Amino acid sequence: MSPTAGLLEGDHVELDILVEPGSTIALSNPTALRIHKMSTGKATWNQTFRIAKDAFLETHPEWLIPQAQSRFEQRTRIELEKDAQLFFIETLAAGRVASGESFSFSSFRNRLELRYDRNLSALEKFDISPENKTHTGWTAAFENSFYISIYAVSPKLKNASPLFQAIHDIQTESLFCGSSQLSHGPCWNIKILSPYAVEAKAALTKIRELFYQAIGLRIIDLRR
Repeated sequence: MSPTAGLLEGDHVELDILVEPGSTIALSNPTALRIHKMSTGKATWNQTFRIAKDAFLETHPEWLIPQAQSRFEQRTRIELEKDAQLFFIETLAAGRVASGESFSFSSFRNRLELRYDRNLSALEKFDISPENKTHTGWTAAFENSFYISIYAVSPKLKNASPLFQAIHDIQTESLFCGSSQLSHGPCWNIKILSPYAVEAKAALTKIRELFYQAIGLRIIDLRR
């Protein structure tokens, strides 16, 4: 899932994944995806995931890091048949925070559409441009935040209140974590925000373990 050198100006990625009935697949990458400095153009990433009945898909990327003066646009479409299952992860860093480079990118645009059994369950859009101060909602809690969004879908989550209570209980003074059910189907969105990458990833690991336990599936070994 990751071009090893990162994305440069003018790069375009098309990802089209079909998970057929009864299949289980996990997609991951070996390292962070870096969006490099650009002059006037941008890099784009379009991805479509179609998950059939009784199939399961997990996407598990490393950090997406928009570096100084970069422009990146991502569009995601997820289509789940009834009784399909999903654990979809998006991760986003504020930049090369360890090098003192935070919110120095030019723009980051993201659009995600999720449909379950042909019905729209989620439509999420945001456009972050630090120069225009559109990142202030992100920095309201922590100056240099690491953000993770998870879309969890499974008919086995209909009575999973203990799972979501456990997610709520993960919170600390330096870790915000919450969940909400979406408008259609057994679909939930979970958000994680922390100034520490290690703490955010530890929360993700815990939530992933809880999710697999809740749906009764053996956790997938990512081997990395």
